[in-house]
Amino acid sequence: MITLSKVFVYPIKALPGVALDSVEITQSGTLTHDRRWALVDKRGSLINGKNNKQIFLLRPSFDLQALTVRFCDNEEFSLEDANSLSDYFSDKLHQAIVLKEDKYQGFPDDMNASGPTIVSQASLEAVAAWYRGLSVDDVRARFRINLEVSSVPAFWEDQIFQRNRNPKTIRIGQVAIQASNPCARCSVPIKHPKSGLPYDNFYEIFINKREHTRPEWTDVECFEHWYRLSVNTRIPGSEAGGVIQLGDCVSLINTD
Repeated sequence: MITLSKVFVYPIKALPGVALDSVEITQSGTLTHDRRWALVDKRGSLINGKNNKQIFLLRPSFDLQALTVRFCDNEEFSLEDANSLSDYFSDKLHQAIVLKEDKYQGFPDDMNASGPTIVSQASLEAVAAWYRGLSVDDVRARFRINLEVSSVPAFWEDQIFQRNRNPKTIRIGQVAIQASNPCARCSVPIKHPKSGLPYDNFYEIFINKREHTRPEWTDVECFEHWYRLSVNTRIPGSEAGGVIQLGDCVSLINTD
């Protein structure tokens, strides 16, 4: 049986996340607390590992019941104390930072597909095997995908997309999730998640292996480039309040 094996949310965008046993779907079709907060500079631009390497040195530990975050220097804050956290991040990142909150939709990478990203656990294992010295947990930390599916082969998720057909719907437990597109990745996974140091030829290795180890069910017409991993999704408003949890049955439904 295909099941949901991992759930992660990333409360502050661009920072490490937290593993959960279950999560509720919000009114806007996101996972509760996922990318609810973001760091921005004085011009309102997002701060992340692409423009501030100091961010990799932060080690947050979240308590989502209490809505608190603790860092490795033992500083602890309420996630609702934006002023104190803004001061903390400004000091640690060596620039003026403001912590922003969006309770409704959060700060997804793709505003047109703001649901969770989904991947098979076997896909992460395959990617880890392409790189000397990288574990599955290293790959998880680099790509920051929300939901993992077990008991399927690597790149099982590719079959969701076929030319001239609507993407398949992913049902997890009682929640229907609409697939949008294969997720294009940015430059952040190239960097070590704790030091920010780049892995030599990470991008070149990825696209070469991704293209030449693709399964027979992968429709190349749906992949204009191969630096893609996981599925971007939308969750319709009708699913708000639904809960997905570890062990839920996962299935694909044709929508044509």
